[in-house]
Amino acid sequence: MLKFVVMILCSCLPLTTMAVQLTDLYQGQAPMSSDTAAAQAKALEAVLLKVTGKRDVLTQPAVVKALAAPGDYVKRYGYQDQDSVKYLHAEFSSDKVNQLVSESQFALLGPVRPQVVLWLVVEQQGNKLLADQSSDGWAAVLREQAQMLGLPITIPLMDLDDNMAVSSTDVWGRFAEPILQASQRYGAEMVVLGKLSPDSLSEEGKWNIDWELFGPKAAGEVAELTRGHSVGTQAEVAQGFADHLANWLVQQYGARLSGPAASQRLVVDGLVDMNSMIAVQQLLQGMVNVSKVEIGQLTGDQATFTLLLQGGEAELVRGLQLESRLQRIDDNTGSLRYQWRP
Repeated sequence: MLKFVVMILCSCLPLTTMAVQLTDLYQGQAPMSSDTAAAQAKALEAVLLKVTGKRDVLTQPAVVKALAAPGDYVKRYGYQDQDSVKYLHAEFSSDKVNQLVSESQFALLGPVRPQVVLWLVVEQQGNKLLADQSSDGWAAVLREQAQMLGLPITIPLMDLDDNMAVSSTDVWGRFAEPILQASQRYGAEMVVLGKLSPDSLSEEGKWNIDWELFGPKAAGEVAELTRGHSVGTQAEVAQGFADHLANWLVQQYGARLSGPAASQRLVVDGLVDMNSMIAVQQLLQGMVNVSKVEIGQLTGDQATFTLLLQGGEAELVRGLQLESRLQRIDDNTGSLRYQWRP
């Protein structure tokens, strides 16, 4: 009864989420050896995986050439000791990396990305939900593969609050809306609901994963966005899951830097103080297809921004959909107009 009451209360609460803005998108690290250039190349590989979400970007001719001379892309680098291992930590030029990706005909996934919570039933463990500190290796390998592609995922703690709000039956039944509400403690914008089960048709050590991604669509309705299935070892399943999720995000929100830069006006209402103005400006400056942001006319709580945009307006609009604090407003003037809701 208490769990039922918790779910009812959760379903009455509004979704208040905020996309994650990655601050280390153009930073990478690699174990240090006597060959500094080799370590820089490995660090650059890590950055390219994060900004594209595609592993095959590393095989493109322009990228192979760049990896042979990684110093051309390095802004600064230093060294860090982690568990008695020395790592090279490098920051790369975002402009040069973006140009390299563009030359290779790949889309860029910007720093603003949705927070995704994974609710996975592990059938080998008495149908328990996977917990953040699980000892079976699943949480660690899923996090590792997601981090490699710059995917902000969270695995639930499965403490008293989580156990009261979500059960394995809820996940099996794909009760996405109350589960998304229960995931607000993790800042979730989307949730993955699925199961991990030993594959009885292949050799020992193989697993099946079946999952669906749910999130808000038009008018805030929670719906299935994509789904996936794969079979393999623990590492193969985790990599396949991360690849599928990253590919979907790139298809939905990726930007291609093509053609000459063009000016684009964007009007934002609801900027009641300087902090709001700065937050919007920084958000726009962080988008991969925006090379310059200028603040123009100020009228009350409304500001007009002029953007120097590489790529189409449609890609800009798709990218802004990831920021739940900006809500699109219909405008008959032909300008893009949004309401800021901090």
